[in-house]
Amino acid sequence: MAVAVVGMACRYPKAVDVRQYWANLRAGVEGISRFTRDDAIARGARPDVARRPEFVPAKGFLTDSGTFDWAFFGYSRAEAAGIDPQQRVFLECASAAVDDAGIDPTRFPGWIGLYAGADVVGAAPDLGASELAQVIGREKDFLATRVAYKLGFRGPAVTVQTACSTSLTATHMAVRSLLGNECDVALAGGVTVTAAGEWGYLYEAGGILSPDGHCRPFDEHAGGTVPSEGVGVVVLKRLEDALRDGDRIAAVILGSALNNDGSDKMGYTAPSITGQSEVIGYAQQIAGIDPADIDYVEAHGTATRMGDPVEVSALTDVFRTSTDATGWCLLGAVKSNLGHTGAAAGVAGLIKTVLMVEHREVVPTLHYNAPNPLLDIESTPFRVCAEAGPWPSRGVRLAAVSSFGVGGTNAHVIVEAAPQRDRPRGSGKRLIPLSAASADALSRLRGDLAEQLSTDPSHALSEVSRTLTGRRTHRHRQVIVADDVAQAAILLRGTASATVPAAAPRTLGEVAFLLPGQGTLRDAAGAVPYRLLPVFKKAFDEIADAVTIDLSPVVTAGTAPEWFANTVHQQLGLFALGYALGRQLGEWGVQASAMFGNSVGEYAAAALAGVWAPGAAANLVYERATAMWDTEPGLMATIDSADVPLPPGISVAVAGPGRTVLSGPVTAMEELLATGIDARRLATLRAFHSPLMRPAAEAVAAALAATPAHTTRIRLVANESGDWADPEAMLSPGYWTGQMLRTVRLADGAGTLLAAGYESFIELGPGASMISTLRRHPAWSPENTVVPLLGTTDDPERDLLRAVGVLWEHGVDLALADVATDTESLRCSLPSHPFAATDPVAAPVAARPAVTVARPQGTLADLWCRTLGVATVSESDNFFALGGESLMIVSLLRQVRDLTGRDVPVIEFTADATFGALTRLAGTDQVAAAGQPLFLIADAMGTALGYRELARLADRPVHCLEPARPADRIESLAAQHVERILETQPDGPYTLGGWSFGAIVAHEVAAQLLRRGARVDMLVCLDGYVPATGRPIGLDPRYLTSSVRLRTGARFGFGPIGRRVRRTPDVRRQFVVNMDALLRYRPEPVDCPVVLFKAGADTRALAALRTRLTRIYRDPVRIHPVPGDHWSMLTSPHVHSLATRLRGSLPAPVHSGDS
Repeated sequence: MAVAVVGMACRYPKAVDVRQYWANLRAGVEGISRFTRDDAIARGARPDVARRPEFVPAKGFLTDSGTFDWAFFGYSRAEAAGIDPQQRVFLECASAAVDDAGIDPTRFPGWIGLYAGADVVGAAPDLGASELAQVIGREKDFLATRVAYKLGFRGPAVTVQTACSTSLTATHMAVRSLLGNECDVALAGGVTVTAAGEWGYLYEAGGILSPDGHCRPFDEHAGGTVPSEGVGVVVLKRLEDALRDGDRIAAVILGSALNNDGSDKMGYTAPSITGQSEVIGYAQQIAGIDPADIDYVEAHGTATRMGDPVEVSALTDVFRTSTDATGWCLLGAVKSNLGHTGAAAGVAGLIKTVLMVEHREVVPTLHYNAPNPLLDIESTPFRVCAEAGPWPSRGVRLAAVSSFGVGGTNAHVIVEAAPQRDRPRGSGKRLIPLSAASADALSRLRGDLAEQLSTDPSHALSEVSRTLTGRRTHRHRQVIVADDVAQAAILLRGTASATVPAAAPRTLGEVAFLLPGQGTLRDAAGAVPYRLLPVFKKAFDEIADAVTIDLSPVVTAGTAPEWFANTVHQQLGLFALGYALGRQLGEWGVQASAMFGNSVGEYAAAALAGVWAPGAAANLVYERATAMWDTEPGLMATIDSADVPLPPGISVAVAGPGRTVLSGPVTAMEELLATGIDARRLATLRAFHSPLMRPAAEAVAAALAATPAHTTRIRLVANESGDWADPEAMLSPGYWTGQMLRTVRLADGAGTLLAAGYESFIELGPGASMISTLRRHPAWSPENTVVPLLGTTDDPERDLLRAVGVLWEHGVDLALADVATDTESLRCSLPSHPFAATDPVAAPVAARPAVTVARPQGTLADLWCRTLGVATVSESDNFFALGGESLMIVSLLRQVRDLTGRDVPVIEFTADATFGALTRLAGTDQVAAAGQPLFLIADAMGTALGYRELARLADRPVHCLEPARPADRIESLAAQHVERILETQPDGPYTLGGWSFGAIVAHEVAAQLLRRGARVDMLVCLDGYVPATGRPIGLDPRYLTSSVRLRTGARFGFGPIGRRVRRTPDVRRQFVVNMDALLRYRPEPVDCPVVLFKAGADTRALAALRTRLTRIYRDPVRIHPVPGDHWSMLTSPHVHSLATRLRGSLPAPVHSGDS
């Protein structure tokens, strides 16, 4: 079984990436730089060493080895400064390799492994870090696991160390891991970055280093190698998987082998002919090849007087088992270009060989003039490849790579050309998505891609699209829609209509779905989504199968206009489109918290909101449309003014902003139009939303009454009122029959949405009529986001792709790879994410004037800057945005406690992790400064982290209370919280709350405060409540059953609770203790207002719950249904609706100074 090379990344002297590396190899560029002694000293070499006569001022170096894009990987500057430069460089290179392979580790269905090694670690700078931080940052042990953690690899992550052969050894181990099914993709590589000050070396006669700074493998003047820096990574995949998945295959590894010389050599550091020949022969045996078929060998090639002859002798011994021919196999060594790149040397040779096989070219071995006589090269199968040229034409391109380590670990790999396969070059429009971690990186990536597409004509647009859609996504995003590669390059350069990315990442915020009404349906309006979107197709077919009307004209072209003039076709077609588009959006994770449909669009909105089952709703629409069509003929017309006096019999069917639609009998409407009124007659044959629809309404009422309906938890705008619909009223047939007879108040509905703060509006239907309605409203803001899914132009495919792109640009993590006209295109090699060249060790430069603050802020600022490695601080600086992470929070808050004597809870800091918030938490009176707080009690896991999003959205301070110590009784837990509450807010009134278990503890907190004579003005129960008073909760069968289920899930790691506690034994134990305490708790009545936010309950369940709670609380309990379920109600997008309703339910905050 073979392994494919599906991605590569590298940095070697004078080459910042694979493309430049290949260009240098082809051109015979030497990467080793030479300096004067003074220049070497200026760069950091020790003067006493550099002045010695045997000092050789030469080195192959990486220009960017001291820089690191720490922010990209989520590090703070301070933490990044403590990481070995080799690990920093390797992390960036591994990230680039994953990009080159077109793989997103977060979406990859299998395990990704990593095998890699580094060279000698230089001395650590004195940064004042803890001993543990220094060990984690510098030791080689953490090279592979650091990458696995930061890139999300879940396969084996193994740091390999075999000296000079490290990276080729890592490649062998990665191959064996793949073939053993230990992982599904494997990265392999190595890195060497020398210590600061090494800008040359001391030559020793007879040693392994060159006397003049040149490396001359196989040459008569070979005198040794030159120390160099470098990093290289290859991405590997089982060949059959790569072929199946359409990966770009640069070359194939047919086999590899690994051994050690043992003691069969002159000394520990000496090479062994026997050891080398055995590993070469074994690799050929594993690959199943005849050595006579090999065209090229990339040698270890250290250019030492004795090392090269040993290597050639070992090769000759193996090749002579097949043939006595001479001079037919080319021999080369990349060390002639680079010098010795240590742990990155083997992979340097492998990448070079893969590139030659892929491009069908051989590149020169530098500085070769005449052979080392000890090689006896003329009698061997080999000749040194001293010139560039085409690959030898001897059949399938076959090569080998050797790498031998000091100490005797030898690695050998057999490389073959990729198998021939068709390259489907699909035509048509494609999404070209770009994403980056910053606006600057996005701009650079756009330029890099434009340059490559302009200069490399080999790429098909479908290949470019497939590669980019498979990559990781970052916060800053941009999409273009192009017809071909040339157009894509123009758009990327910004010379056409490409959008300019915003400086800050964009999000949708609160989303409302808009569903248009009759008259907007056109021929094949749904053809493109039906072809491109699988979920849309399935949902549309579901509706089409539920009714007796053939809806295929909606999704296929060529139907006569008369078909679309039929009311039944219009309404059913629009309903099916709206419902199917809504289902597709839901699949992408786009959830609306409000919907607004015009006329029949309100039916589609209700179906998406769960009022009716989809098939039942479709049949209601059919009954409605049929009944409407059966009414007497009528006419409709639009006018621009709503102040026109209307004659008897004519009604306002639609009242929109700046536009009114009139409806009435034919005669009355024609008389009105004959008066010369500025009106436009609509192509309708019935008078919708007028009294002429009364017979239709009566006919539909029976069908409505017979159709089961359910209360929705999503807010809908009512057509008839233009206000939020009453979920209970929507269950009544009268709601829907009234809608048929009366005015659709579009202007009022638009105002309702805009007043509620919705920022993004997605139209689920043809055109943008509903979006236009909102745009004409006086409250419209140009900052709002609009997405007409089916567009407004005569190019529906571009419209849909652009709409999908806008959603993705606004943070919707939909699978863009699924939105394609074909799935057969191959991936290709494209520019990877550009990294910011920042030196984390250098003193940070102040980006703005430092703030002047008083104690304790001044000292807090010192702690903040030292922890994060920044020079200045301002109130708005965010801990996480500057690279802070969990362990650093613990350290920072411990230092804050030592400094100020104040315990700052982690949850309260993370709810607003800014420096300004930290200073307030550490030293100011929040109650006096910010108003009356809401106290939220920890859940059964003992954590209040779940309130983080809700706290951000609150209109008052939120204190999230976690227990200071374990307790086995609810009363004891509550007593701890009471102490904290009274310390924070000595006087009432108090607003308390909690989610689930936290709500029950909050009930007891309220009871204890009330017994102290304090006033509790509200108890907020978030999907949790006491079922009865005066007896243990465990006597309630529902609570007992639920507790058993939750405890079982926690123990065995399944279900929502299992996922939360299975990796944290302490939390799991605390959860079990709290469950026991819950069942023993005997709640007492509390005399305070109570509001309950209930997730996942229908109307009947809410009514029963309301009756039950009236027996427990003196005041009537207000119950509000909220979107989501028990486990998701506190997270986006559902938490936004919860926060809105919570703000409307709580007492107004009492600020200091209020009377």
